[in-house]
Amino acid sequence: MMAPRILLFGVTVCAALFALASAAPPSKPNIVFVLVDDWGYADVGFRNPEIKSPMFDELASTGVLLDRHYVFKYCSPSRASLMSGRWPHHAHQWNIVPQTVPLGMNLNFTAMPAKLKQAGYATHMIGKWHLGLKSEEYLPVNRGFDTMTGFLTGGEDHNTQRVQCGTDFWTDKAPDSRNGTYDAYTYRDVVDSLFEAHNSDDPFFLYLSLHNVHSPFEAPDEWVDLYPNKTCTQRRKYQGMVSVADNVTALVVKHLKATGMWNNTLIVVSADNGGAPCGGSNYPLKGCKGTFFEGGVRSLAFANGGLIPEKMSGTKVEGYIHIADWYPTFCKMAGVDPSDSGEGKFPVDGVDAWPLLRGDASESSHEEIVLGFNYSAGNPDQGAIIVGDYKLVVGANNRGCDTLMYSPLDYPCSQGPAAPDCHPNCLYNIRDDPRETKDLYHTDTDTAKMMLARYMKYAEEPRHLQDQGYHTQSSLPDAKDVACPYFKEHGGYWRPWIKSEFKHVV
Repeated sequence: MMAPRILLFGVTVCAALFALASAAPPSKPNIVFVLVDDWGYADVGFRNPEIKSPMFDELASTGVLLDRHYVFKYCSPSRASLMSGRWPHHAHQWNIVPQTVPLGMNLNFTAMPAKLKQAGYATHMIGKWHLGLKSEEYLPVNRGFDTMTGFLTGGEDHNTQRVQCGTDFWTDKAPDSRNGTYDAYTYRDVVDSLFEAHNSDDPFFLYLSLHNVHSPFEAPDEWVDLYPNKTCTQRRKYQGMVSVADNVTALVVKHLKATGMWNNTLIVVSADNGGAPCGGSNYPLKGCKGTFFEGGVRSLAFANGGLIPEKMSGTKVEGYIHIADWYPTFCKMAGVDPSDSGEGKFPVDGVDAWPLLRGDASESSHEEIVLGFNYSAGNPDQGAIIVGDYKLVVGANNRGCDTLMYSPLDYPCSQGPAAPDCHPNCLYNIRDDPRETKDLYHTDTDTAKMMLARYMKYAEEPRHLQDQGYHTQSSLPDAKDVACPYFKEHGGYWRPWIKSEFKHVV
């Protein structure tokens, strides 16, 4: 069971603070977070020998495999949780699709890089943002990053960087003319430049938010040719894209070691959600991207670096970690207060995961993990919550192509069967039944009532703050009639199109 969080006072607080201080790194550590887009749970060499991912395999085998690492079921909300430390419904659960939706991560939040800058970190981002661009306040360099090279929307052509009505490639505060090259190749160049310019004595934060392996499935021939032609073209390209992501990550590790930074570094690698339907493999988990089943929200993740104690090398952490937990974890490692309370926002929900990585704890300190709450995308009122060994899935998920739950690891490239859905809800013991084959909702009624009550307590929160007041995907505004002409008039690049009058609520 997850241990409850209890407010302690007096001498107990002093003891707890002393323990935290003694467990913290001796100096401000270098922090690298690699986010791989739409990466399937089984799409890595140590789970599928068909995949060629030597660096991912090495990092996982010599580091810590995060076996119960949870994210949202699709892209933007997972990123908002990472950058803000909030549950998805306390940040936002909507995906910014179409790309001209004039919304983004709550500007009242102090984003993770802004926190780390308070501790003197150099903060850099490479890759996919997907947390808003309608006005300049939403740009990564205005949320705490010193530099950013990548794209602002949620997906684009990997070679041309075209999406909808413009080209989306960006550096810091202006369009970048290097579009037209396979994006991960440009990212490798940026990695080289960042390390060449960095003083290795200064604390360093890199958010490497790779576009791979998100559709469209595109990879240069040198990577696709690594895979024999025994499956469909789409799957071969997807596998090649995994190898590219591995290659870019390997370059980061190479620089960290060459500069002497590795011994004071924590690197975390995670997917932002499960593999997409008929794209990635989440074998042996049920479901895929877009569902609250394990295949959609239990991400492939691991950690390594010189800060990981030797006793933890090659181990597996089975305590629950949510992607929001990295916000307080990194803040505490840097010596920064992770709290971010105030009007116009929920407080931080994440908890410090460092004791799990150090081996000082075996269980999460979360009372519960809220995977999603009362959001309508395709089906009404969806959500999910984990309490102890149980997970409640609320509402139908309505997604076909159950990736590889019923198929071999080499992928048949066919639609395949759909996962059994929830009517109206599902209850699983995810420790005893990680493949979610036995729905207990109608048989273990006492646990079902308890779980539903825990879930429904979030209905007592201010509804206008949940999801910033947008509670269905269909309710999101679309500014394409304004944005697209603006892009055309300004060089054809995606860029902020609204002059903001935002003032932070304090």
